[in-house]
Amino acid sequence: MTITVMMIGCGAFARRYHVPAFDQDPSVRIGAIFDPTPSAETLALAARHGASVCARLDALPVTAGIAFALVTTPHTLHAGHIDAALDRGLPVLVDKPFVMGAADAIRLAGRADQAGLLNAVAYNRRFDRNCQRAREMIRGGRIGQPRFVQTVQLGYELAGWFLEPALGGGGPYTGRATHMADLVPWLLDRSPTRLRSRLRESSPQRSDHGGFIELQFDELECHLTCVEEGWHMWDEVRIFGDEGLIELRRPLTVPIGWTLDCITERTERAEHFDADATPGGATRNFIAALRGTEAVACSFAQAVPSVRLIELAFASAKNGGDWLELQGAATAG
Repeated sequence: MTITVMMIGCGAFARRYHVPAFDQDPSVRIGAIFDPTPSAETLALAARHGASVCARLDALPVTAGIAFALVTTPHTLHAGHIDAALDRGLPVLVDKPFVMGAADAIRLAGRADQAGLLNAVAYNRRFDRNCQRAREMIRGGRIGQPRFVQTVQLGYELAGWFLEPALGGGGPYTGRATHMADLVPWLLDRSPTRLRSRLRESSPQRSDHGGFIELQFDELECHLTCVEEGWHMWDEVRIFGDEGLIELRRPLTVPIGWTLDCITERTERAEHFDADATPGGATRNFIAALRGTEAVACSFAQAVPSVRLIELAFASAKNGGDWLELQGAATAG
């Protein structure tokens, strides 16, 4: 069964994360690539797959058989490009962040589901084996009752469209904290109940510099730090329980993959697991879902809470850091 991918966008991350999964599956082919300004690497990829490169979305060829759209364009363009793919009757896998606002997230989830089209957001942390292992440890009571969560994300893109509000959206919150907005509730298997935020703003011509988000899951507190400065692209999550600590960290030596340490006795590291840097987990999951052998790990509907959380973090910051209620948001998924 041949599966054709229509790539809407083909930047460095798409080539590094998604394309290896295509290359490892002989039944998957790239049918066409939408990219108004294709790089030499994109042109070479198209030539290798015999795919056309289109400067306009409406120039993408009509597909026959099983096909899907992979949307990896700048953040603020996702909603329009998902709509265009759904207009063609294509299932859609989109990179994070899903979209910029909850209204679009809810609308697109409803539209895709009503049309019976498979849909997913590629929150790649959900596919990391150590993030999965940490989730199972928490569920199994390995560290007792979780009592406090802290995440630290340092650094952001130094140049390019990421820093332009019209394309990148809200800087580090949109590009990086959105991962934690999905990962933390998923790890805890709980939905946050309220939040407040402090944003380090910039000029209107440039994205913000990140900031600090406080989440409450009823009695459980979570502090998210996501700022431009510091050790570039540092990522860590610490979950403190009554009987131990789970620490997830992305090594700076690999582009993807997290180490896991679980400490259950004071000053002693009980368990350590090295990072798995294999890319394409979300891609392979979506392809398997098209074949009917797996369910998608994060559908559009399941991604709505992460969109809502970041949207409200910006709203809280603009209102002086007021607490905002999250009741009524969808579950963690």
